[in-house]
Amino acid sequence: MDATDSAREHKKLQLLRQLAEVMVEEEREQGTFVSVPHYSVIERAAHRLGKEVSQAAQARAVAEVAAKAQTTADCPTCHQPHPITTQKRTVTSLDGPVELLEVVAHCPACRRDFFPSA
Repeated sequence: MDATDSAREHKKLQLLRQLAEVMVEEEREQGTFVSVPHYSVIERAAHRLGKEVSQAAQARAVAEVAAKAQTTADCPTCHQPHPITTQKRTVTSLDGPVELLEVVAHCPACRRDFFPSA
């Protein structure tokens, strides 16, 4: 592991610890720790946090892919080039709804939208 990878891993662990602290604060405010909770209660709270992290990571990763998309794409029907734009779309991932930036192009001659791979 080089220095960049090591620094990134260190940063990720710091952020995960901070997220864990926020989760514990929220659970404390909700009264979860008034008495000793069953471990499954703690585990469910951690899974909720994990799902939130997953949703945010998915949205960010897809935004990165969309940002690197070409500016034009050929219509699959008439093969004429058309500008690519992005639009927001909500998909249901394994971890819940995620708002994504999707690349889309429109061919007025063929009257169709198409979704070029980014």
